[in-house]
Amino acid sequence: MANTTKITEQDLQKSLELLGREPRTPFMVKTRCPDGSPQVLLADPVFKEDEIWKPFPTFLWLVCPELKLKAAHLEQDGLIRIFSARLQEEQGFREEFIDGQKAISEIRMNMAREILGAEIPQHIQMILTRTTIAGSMDISGVKCLHAHLAQELAFGNNPIGKEILARVGNCSGEHERKQS
Repeated sequence: MANTTKITEQDLQKSLELLGREPRTPFMVKTRCPDGSPQVLLADPVFKEDEIWKPFPTFLWLVCPELKLKAAHLEQDGLIRIFSARLQEEQGFREEFIDGQKAISEIRMNMAREILGAEIPQHIQMILTRTTIAGSMDISGVKCLHAHLAQELAFGNNPIGKEILARVGNCSGEHERKQS
């Protein structure tokens, strides 16, 4: 599951344009918008810097301009606070969320094992197994709706992402025309 699949030059250029920066870790396109452009990128959950392996728990990046904008509007409307409260107050919602985060943790750990080809260092294991998709160690600390939506689009199993998707709908594929 490591990102060993070659990314096309066109995907690379479009992804870099949508990211707006050079990424620290290799990535691949996980999901696409209806027009075929990258929607969610899947990055390696570990990277080497100064000859030291480091964890990278926020390995899903929502790059679709339309969905990023809609998620940002929901953040401005206070949904982070609302979802954080629901995680504390609603047992079923919290359990579904925790199950989804355990699944993401397992995906990250499996990818890390493939990349490292050896035992995963303890400090990396701790970060990759104990953080949410948004990199938070606090299970009820919802940090970024974009990350939760990216998880739902890429792997499912995220009730926050599922509710965001229900509110905003999936990408219409018209963002290219709107930007022109």
